[in-house]
Amino acid sequence: MDTGNFTRVPLGAVLPRGWLKDFLNTQAEGLTGHLNEIGYPYSIAFWKGETREGETPPWEVFEQTAYWLDGMYSCGVLTGREDLCARADESFGYALSHVAEDGFIGSDVLRQKSGWHRWPHVVFFRGLMAKYEHTGDRRIPEAVRDFYLKGQYDYSEKREFLHIEPMLWAYGVTGDARLLSLAESTYKNYNARCLDDNCEEVMLSEKKPYAHGVTYDETGKIGALLYLYTKNRRYLAASVHAFEKLDTMFMLADGGHCSNEFLIGNDSLQSHELCTVTDYTWALSYLFMATGDPLYADKIEKCIFNAGIGAVREDFSAIQYFSCPNQVIAAENSNHNEFFRGTGWMRYNARHHTACCSGNCNRFMPNFCRHMWFLRGGEPYAVLYAPGAFTFTRGKHTVTVEQTEAYPFTDELSFTVHTADPVGFALHLRVPSWSRGASLTLNGQAVEAAFAGGFCRIERVFCEGDVLRLQLYPQVRVQDSADGGLYIERGALVYSLGVKIREHVTQAAESALPDYEYFPDSQWNFALRKSELTDGNVRFSRGELCGDPWDAAHVPVSLEVPAHTIEGWDLERKKEVVQCYDLYAKKRRTLQGDFVFTPCLPDRNILSAAGGAEYIKLIPQGAAKLRVTVFPQIGA
Repeated sequence: MDTGNFTRVPLGAVLPRGWLKDFLNTQAEGLTGHLNEIGYPYSIAFWKGETREGETPPWEVFEQTAYWLDGMYSCGVLTGREDLCARADESFGYALSHVAEDGFIGSDVLRQKSGWHRWPHVVFFRGLMAKYEHTGDRRIPEAVRDFYLKGQYDYSEKREFLHIEPMLWAYGVTGDARLLSLAESTYKNYNARCLDDNCEEVMLSEKKPYAHGVTYDETGKIGALLYLYTKNRRYLAASVHAFEKLDTMFMLADGGHCSNEFLIGNDSLQSHELCTVTDYTWALSYLFMATGDPLYADKIEKCIFNAGIGAVREDFSAIQYFSCPNQVIAAENSNHNEFFRGTGWMRYNARHHTACCSGNCNRFMPNFCRHMWFLRGGEPYAVLYAPGAFTFTRGKHTVTVEQTEAYPFTDELSFTVHTADPVGFALHLRVPSWSRGASLTLNGQAVEAAFAGGFCRIERVFCEGDVLRLQLYPQVRVQDSADGGLYIERGALVYSLGVKIREHVTQAAESALPDYEYFPDSQWNFALRKSELTDGNVRFSRGELCGDPWDAAHVPVSLEVPAHTIEGWDLERKKEVVQCYDLYAKKRRTLQGDFVFTPCLPDRNILSAAGGAEYIKLIPQGAAKLRVTVFPQIGA
């Protein structure tokens, strides 16, 4: 159904190249292809009707494994790994061949009425939606439609409200207006009875929300989705303002918002749950589709390249549950967040106490690849940048536009057109908000292009081998943190001091994949003086791309900045901590033991003892697994 807005292109229409293809291949060889080896719940195919002997499985395991299935299928399509697609298809096929008479899909355990038990279907249906995009299997939209229209269930409680997303998708494919009516009534009824901060009233207000970060991301996008199909601007206004509040109240230096596990604040020690990297950027894709505002694309890139990649090991064999712009230790006793403080929730583990992120991490980069190009009115828009090739049809013509440069490590992007016959169309290229303008050439000659709304548009008859080059002009930006520190950006990348790592490997009894503790093995106690961070003093370097650009040993770009060693800013060691173990009820307990944490930014007395300036090297945060991103500021 054409709503007149931006539309996603089918899964597989964009295929990765360069570092992006290498990243997805590594992901396929890492957790995505081996997550079952960490044990429960991923060792059991719950969506195929399997259970652990003697257990009535909780709803969480269906959510967690559905994340994996969605990411596995998309990763398989994008990398040509048919084995991954086939593994996911075992669950998809079982579900589609075991639909109940009332349309219900999945285990009868999920029929319970709790406001949570049917939420996992939303995650599972996203995998089915991706499969439909790629294969056109008509059983999928028909089964999703029947699930809602035959079931006669009230989806207006808690996270089950998020069923509006697949409801609207099924409406868009089948045209059955009953689905749109159900989606709007669900939205109305949810907001009439919602008592927490995930409601429209709070989203439209200036109230600082106190909410679970993932739930806020998932809920906040629903208004934009409804706007796509109804053009009711009140729906859209709620979503836009909900995410504006994330920017002003909870956004961290690396483009991820605070979520540990709730929305708390935005100082330099706040962290994000890795699930929010996936769900925040997924939500932003809908806001872009509804508004056409490329600022949402800027936010997606910043979050993925910095917060996302910075929370996974280079071999994609382990992830952090919580990660932070500042983390100089990631050990069994170093989680500095109040939620489960003093535990290993910030370690790089294959297996975590709560298993959601181990599944959801498999979605963020495949989703990024899927959203690199959009269509509007049949015209192609390059929205997110990374090496890749987009294939679409224009009349009777098949056209591929290939971008091979290693963005975000380069400031110039080239787009090579491949077409058997000359074909006329308009091509739209995003100009990021951080670029001081842009220039465009065609086959080496400057061309006139219309620059409007954050895109440049060039319309012509394109021929085989035509090359468009888009030159961007980033600048080094020194930014103030909420707690008085400084951090540095250039283009889509945030730069960090990469702390050398002393690694300790452990093996959980149930898991075949190891876990990792990271300890600092180099100096990191530096501060910056803003007056010294001038154009002449900040040195940007770009080298040849060789190896993994997200590995600290091979990063092709870096900054050198003057910094000062400060005494007394060291790891925080505690024998007793207060830990929150229930953020809903705000329940706390005191723990005894040996705890060691990344410290908060030092106070002025310590800063006054700063020594003379020396140059330190900063690298992209994604490549710095232990790091200082937000530095203490001298003279603040």
